[in-house]
Amino acid sequence: MRIRDAAMSFEGKKISVRQDGKGTYITLSIHPGDVPVDLLAQPVGCRYQIAMVLLDDHDQPVKGRDMEEGDRAVQSAAMLCRNPKFQQWMVRVQLAVFASEEACTDGVRAYCKIESRAELKTSRDARERFFALRDRFENNFLDI
Repeated sequence: MRIRDAAMSFEGKKISVRQDGKGTYITLSIHPGDVPVDLLAQPVGCRYQIAMVLLDDHDQPVKGRDMEEGDRAVQSAAMLCRNPKFQQWMVRVQLAVFASEEACTDGVRAYCKIESRAELKTSRDARERFFALRDRFENNFLDI
């Protein structure tokens, strides 16, 4: 069964967030008419896969800053790996074997410790490594 086929959908408003050693706790307020009956019927402790979308005042989805930064990192990595000067620099600093887009892509993935550049969207650590690599290239630092 696909997750989408079993999903409950309702609107909630964030009331509070707190953290402790066991996790992060989010309190949502749900209008009584929007609460799914199945949610109320399940016992406390049941696990749920949760997807949340931030809505603007016109009920339109809004990307958060972290998601926007992830999208920019993926696009930047793709453009940079097509740049012949970056390709040559990657060979010079021994992060790529050849001055090619493919070798550069392999080098960026290895440097960022990811399997795919798409992971830059979701991994903040990988993004930070990529941005550091890009900054070094842009500032002409040859030592990594």
